[in-house]
Amino acid sequence: KNKELQEQFTQEGFVVLPLLSSEEVETLLSYYNNQQFDNKIEAGFHISLDNQNEDLVKEVGTKIKDVLVPKTMDLLDDCKIFTASYVIKEPGLKNIVPPHQDWSFVDESQFCSATIWTALVDVTEENGALGVIRGSHNIFNHKRSSPSPQSKSPLSDHIFTLFPFVDVIEMKAGESLIFDNRLIHASPPNLSNHARIAVGIGITQQEAQLKHFYQNPQTEKLIEYDVDENFYTWFNNKRLSDMFDEGKSPEGLTICGEIERIVPDLSKVEMETLVGKLD
Repeated sequence: KNKELQEQFTQEGFVVLPLLSSEEVETLLSYYNNQQFDNKIEAGFHISLDNQNEDLVKEVGTKIKDVLVPKTMDLLDDCKIFTASYVIKEPGLKNIVPPHQDWSFVDESQFCSATIWTALVDVTEENGALGVIRGSHNIFNHKRSSPSPQSKSPLSDHIFTLFPFVDVIEMKAGESLIFDNRLIHASPPNLSNHARIAVGIGITQQEAQLKHFYQNPQTEKLIEYDVDENFYTWFNNKRLSDMFDEGKSPEGLTICGEIERIVPDLSKVEMETLVGKLD
């Protein structure tokens, strides 16, 4: 709703702003600390959406939405939320999240999808704060498909090429980083003694049809699905990856058709040149 913030979001691919009160932060922290997640990794990165218990995933999503939806109504015009999850980085040297882009969630020729990533503790470079490559949402326009690592991203061979371009965004608990899902983002390891805890919600325009693009293990083309928000509570990347290895595709969904998988394949020099041209 704020034109200046919208201009920054359009140009740089993200904005940072205060969102939650200390009481709201404590509500979400306390709820997280009282859950038993079956995918928690003591020396790694994990999200509550990846739990195998679908009922728990939905319950967690409802709790996060109860706190965040009223905030988005004040901040954003005509949006809907399609995912909600805790985003955790445990202490450890191995929990680097490499530069990547998120899945394509909508037809990006017509709509935009974004994540509201909200820190529930102070986040710094030391404890693995989120980092972004400013303006990188304008570099590529291919369909970002599942599963990973089988449906290979054009960024996967350029982890060390891209990290020098990443700006780590330090934030206080309750502040939010709202970023376009096309934006290249990453995070360094958590070198502190405590988990870095945040919540993330996926947002798009109210009228946008949610999409998912899955690489057909038989043809290597992309199957385009029309989905709803329930898709993401069950079809996490692990389930889709296991399905791909078995030569299968998701069933019981609305298939729009298959499209060619067209993904850029850049050398190190080409990638550096492309990113280096950004303001």
